[in-house]
Amino acid sequence: MIELINSIDDNIIESIFLISSKSEYISLSKKYIKDYIEDKNHKVVIIKYDEKVVGFIIYFLLSPEIDILFIATYPHNKGYGNKLLSYLFDDAKNNNVDSIKLDLHENNINAKEFYTKNGFQSIGVRKKYYNNKYSALILEKKL
Repeated sequence: MIELINSIDDNIIESIFLISSKSEYISLSKKYIKDYIEDKNHKVVIIKYDEKVVGFIIYFLLSPEIDILFIATYPHNKGYGNKLLSYLFDDAKNNNVDSIKLDLHENNINAKEFYTKNGFQSIGVRKKYYNNKYSALILEKKL
């Protein structure tokens, strides 16, 4: 089940926080999660399996673009990420979005493969973007 989060729920925030903490490339505080939920231009979407949160996506929607800020699932390789992206693509169409972009840590090979498989292409690089050390790949999917 996929659900858009519109209000503060400490259990959901805790679940998002725990899933993000399992990622080597995502660092989210509970305060940031709350801030994203409360901001009308950001969308926080979760996916549940057996009533347990198993993934989330946070994105910034400002038509005609969407910027994906975070996406993570746990456990991995169960198709949850694809379902979250499918939700995002539907939301993009409903809001007349023509481009979805994201920044990706240069060493996050699994994520790069995931996005490439889903139609994203590399359009640039931000040198020393992460910790003034690692570059960010800029990916985009035109709709």
